Amino acid sequence: MVMGSENLKYSTPEAQGISSADILKFLEAVREKDGDGAVDLHSFQLIRNDFIIAEGAGKPLSKDRYHRIYSAAKGIVAVGVLLALQDGILRLDEKLVDIFPDKVPENVSERMKKVTVFHLLTMNTGQAEDTCADLFASDDWVKTFLSLAPAYEPGTWFCYNNGIPHILAAIVERKSGVNVFQYMKPRVLDPLGMDVLCRVNKQGEQEPSTVCVTQEGLTKIGYLFLKKGRWNGRQLIQEKWCELFGKFHVPTVTHHSAFRRYGYGFQVWKMPCEGFVFHGGNDNLSCVYTEANMVFSCMACNKTKHGVDLQQMFHEMVYERAHSYPLEENPEAYRKLTEALARWNLAPMGSDRSGLAEEISGAVYQLEENPLGCRTIRFDFQNHGETLEIVTGQEDGEHRLACGFGGEWPESDGYVIIPENRSHGNFIDGEDGARNMASGAWRDRDTLRVYGRGFGRIESDKFTFCFAGDRLTIRILTPALALPGVVTDRSKGEFVLHARRMDGGERRE
Repeated sequence: MVMGSENLKYSTPEAQGISSADILKFLEAVREKDGDGAVDLHSFQLIRNDFIIAEGAGKPLSKDRYHRIYSAAKGIVAVGVLLALQDGILRLDEKLVDIFPDKVPENVSERMKKVTVFHLLTMNTGQAEDTCADLFASDDWVKTFLSLAPAYEPGTWFCYNNGIPHILAAIVERKSGVNVFQYMKPRVLDPLGMDVLCRVNKQGEQEPSTVCVTQEGLTKIGYLFLKKGRWNGRQLIQEKWCELFGKFHVPTVTHHSAFRRYGYGFQVWKMPCEGFVFHGGNDNLSCVYTEANMVFSCMACNKTKHGVDLQQMFHEMVYERAHSYPLEENPEAYRKLTEALARWNLAPMGSDRSGLAEEISGAVYQLEENPLGCRTIRFDFQNHGETLEIVTGQEDGEHRLACGFGGEWPESDGYVIIPENRSHGNFIDGEDGARNMASGAWRDRDTLRVYGRGFGRIESDKFTFCFAGDRLTIRILTPALALPGVVTDRSKGEFVLHARRMDGGERRE
């Protein structure tokens, strides 16, 4: 069975009405827009008519590794709420103040007293601003949420509110006696053969913004709803609840993104076609195209500032060109697609070699004083420039990072220049965060680009080393920008270090 489902098999795209060339053009377009490493698509799966017609992951990642999905987790939490509704332990019209009578503040507003489970599921509580920051700053998230008076009557104003999934998870826990994912485990997660990893806040409650799943897990959730709650002959979620889940409930015309203005379901966005999407930040998606009988699911870290929307790109380049009938087979296009997927790599683009490598190998560069405490840096090229070890002298000693070329990602225990990224938004639970990897490429003779990453974090750190005579400029693009005393160019999202080659710099033979 493919993905643990007896219904799924493999097929060519053409047999299911989609052109292999269109899928390849989509992947090539993503790569073309990735000039600065910002459009970072990690993996995807495409299902049509119960066949997997394309899938892949950029090396060193794979579709069975865990990945943070940001707000796509809202829809997964909503599945837990759906199950509680199905089991009869919760009602859509149940008021939040009645579910948590012990959390209601003395001065609770009249509007907050009207907020129901339905209002929460549809982001229609009447609150005009995101409540997430207030919750994070408090010691009691539910009580704090109840204290934030809605500016409008519940049900009359859509506001995308990142605090709501925390409250929905707490509702399931209050009603069932176990956390939302434990509640989902025997009912949905175990039958799907997937796990959901989630951290807890300081009160011991689930923090859905931290959810991590695998690419296959995210695809399975979308496919379950495409099949109206049925999986391997079992009706896990009743069809009526599946239809209500992805139904248009409220308008979203107030939202800033044009592609998000097609309405909202139960913690999922409607699409400009029949269907809905579990949509997470940085383009972590599970798009359920109900009328087209298709699921497109992807994981990414799309940090571009140029308005690149992977969902919209796929919609325009693949979905809108799909047919309801089989196309003529195109063996050449299919071969090119499968080869491109096999070669897919998240390493920077450029050349594997530069004539500068031998000239700078082993030379020591002295950095200007900087708050990172990095004093020296050395580039040790081996095997005629085919491999590289970057060595930095820092306040606490030497740090070493192995760097591959040609799409190779050697692993290292250490890291260089900047602290290893352990920021809240960057971690991936379920993966080894202690091992680091790096891959490099020469953009031109004097410019070396290196991407450093790990399986335990979602985003790469991007180093650009620009050599000019005895001068070295290091540009660093990293999620770990909020470091005390580090001056950041906010317009570019990077900071810069300068170094000079030391007189008589040691040559390491």
